[in-house]
Amino acid sequence: MELIPDTLLYDRYKILNKLGQGGMGAVYLAYDTRLETQVAVKSNFNPAPESVEQFLQEARLLASLKHPNLPRVIDYFVIGNEQYLVMDFIPGDDLSKRLKTSGVQDLEKVLNWADHLCDALNYLHKQKPAVIHRDVKPANIKITPDGELFLVDFGIAKAAGAAQETASGAAGYTPGFAPPEQYGQGRTGPYSDQYSLAATIYALLAKAKPADSIQRVMGKASLLPLSDFNLQIPDYVAEAVIKALSLQPEDRFKSVAEFRKALANPDFRLSDDERSLLTSTATKLAALRNIPGDASAPTVLAGKKERSKKGLLIGLGIGGAILGVILIVIVIGLFLFVLPGAPFTLGKVSTAVPSVQQNTLVIPTTALPDSPTLAPTDIPPTAAMSEPTATDEVPLIEPPQPELIGESGWIVFVSDRGDGSIQQIWTMRVTCNAAGEILTDDYEQLTFGSGNKDHPVWSPDGSQIAYSAPGDPGNGLDIWVMDSDGGNPQNISNHTGDEFDPAWMPDGNLIVFTYHSRTDGSKKIYQLFWVKPDGSGRIRISEDFVESQATFSPDGKYLVFVISASSHNYLFIRSDYDGFTTPEKFDVRAIFGELGEVADPEFSPDGKQLVYTRMEGSSSRIVLITFSEVHRKGARDIQEFDVSTEKSDMSPAWSADMRWLAFTSTRDGGDFEVYIMTTAGRPQINLTNRPGVDKSPDWKPIP
Repeated sequence: MELIPDTLLYDRYKILNKLGQGGMGAVYLAYDTRLETQVAVKSNFNPAPESVEQFLQEARLLASLKHPNLPRVIDYFVIGNEQYLVMDFIPGDDLSKRLKTSGVQDLEKVLNWADHLCDALNYLHKQKPAVIHRDVKPANIKITPDGELFLVDFGIAKAAGAAQETASGAAGYTPGFAPPEQYGQGRTGPYSDQYSLAATIYALLAKAKPADSIQRVMGKASLLPLSDFNLQIPDYVAEAVIKALSLQPEDRFKSVAEFRKALANPDFRLSDDERSLLTSTATKLAALRNIPGDASAPTVLAGKKERSKKGLLIGLGIGGAILGVILIVIVIGLFLFVLPGAPFTLGKVSTAVPSVQQNTLVIPTTALPDSPTLAPTDIPPTAAMSEPTATDEVPLIEPPQPELIGESGWIVFVSDRGDGSIQQIWTMRVTCNAAGEILTDDYEQLTFGSGNKDHPVWSPDGSQIAYSAPGDPGNGLDIWVMDSDGGNPQNISNHTGDEFDPAWMPDGNLIVFTYHSRTDGSKKIYQLFWVKPDGSGRIRISEDFVESQATFSPDGKYLVFVISASSHNYLFIRSDYDGFTTPEKFDVRAIFGELGEVADPEFSPDGKQLVYTRMEGSSSRIVLITFSEVHRKGARDIQEFDVSTEKSDMSPAWSADMRWLAFTSTRDGGDFEVYIMTTAGRPQINLTNRPGVDKSPDWKPIP
């Protein structure tokens, strides 16, 4: 829920302004009318019903903390699907901003800050159960105008041993500051905060993040010594930081308290054996085995080779090819047989205001310029990896490649950007760079004929695109199919009357579409047909009702669509139980369901959720629903969640990894724009951001 200034929240907190917006919620400056003081109100969106008790338990734990370097949690409550923490408002700049404005920080100051941070973390770790902050970084350390230090942002703090996905904030990480065990659903502990603190000290003294832990694990980046950046750093400080940045938790200090002692001990040194161990390949591979994930959860690597849209040819010598194949098999084997699954989680609340530029949009985070805060399964895929050879005395550090958003990274959409007039089919690539910027590039126009095109959808294997476009003169719109690069376009319906809204059966053997066969007075009569991708086997599905906008469940057993009756649009379902002949209510909670006026339904790739557009007069918004099961007589235990904040959003489409929704919005002065948002509804990012028409996005699937 968006809180506007002067909103009185919980009959106590008067909202003054928004401090920041993140993937799961926002942070607001508010006035506590009871205590007559300013506070920070942190909202957290979590639609899962079981999250409430988890949130309350962790909020009580946070509220019990009392330490001079930690802000107090002074209140907590739940309103609908929003969970709120009320904390002390800490004025002043964070250390990330100080780094940007003044560069490398003074050694004496950094060691003093580190001492206070060690004390605060040691206090957290001694709680019963221990509290793990899990996001120590410069952006979460504030210095007040009086010089006091505070470790802030408990958005993902949690009790040790608790589930990794929580109500107070889903598991998260900031590349460069997160240890390898924090990626995916790894077991974090006090040793994880130690790593992040060491990375923070490193950044403050070098004005550069340490190499990301997963890049180091995979041998694609090395941890450069602090002396390479700052010759004034004493050896004992540099070596203590390196030890705390060990990839294996057991190679770090036994506690933050021990790390604190080493930072203050001029005699501290690593032995030659320790120094060798901390950078060895064996240690890297052992750390890899401790990173939970699954074959479907890709891994962060520096220097990964992006596969272009036309394919990528990599020339290798025979020996290098054999080594590469062996290493790839090892990594795949680890992910398939050693590592547990990592479910989808949402990103944490941040405190930075998003910046928006044309075709370059920033995910709001609280990190350094190269430090996006991501959900642990929001990790880019890799095409290949290799270990450094014995002759690589100083491994080259390749610049990090952008992460493909939505797993595939490709969106097909409709745009008039070609000539400013005719709406054609285009594709674009969507990525996130190391600074957290969402980038769109590699635009390609696929159609060029006369007349507006619309409703592009990828085939299940991503090799073809179906769409609607003008057919023969007098026909109106027909269904067309072309190769994914725009080649070989074929009209597969070629009938009089408009045919549009194609949707593929999951096996790719049929395309269902809406046919405007005739008009009865002022009422358009729509019917569902399906046809094979080569144009043969055309069959009428609809018999007695006005039906349109169909979508298949991922297993192909169910066809969900819209029935129009008595000037209302309802969601209905057909099943393969009787050959898709009998329409049944999708929502069985009432005679006509409780989903409102529906349009544009689409199943999630796992079939456990569905999104649609809810029409309310001239306004439209996107709603996500969950259910316990889908049956031929409808869905059971439906729950609804509004995920778009505007009343001008429509046509949602799932990404392959189910973390993002692409959709069309007219919120920007009436222009059609392509947006994306997480399935929590935040942040909402304008991808196209230009005058003219950009609409009807569909995310490329992963076969």
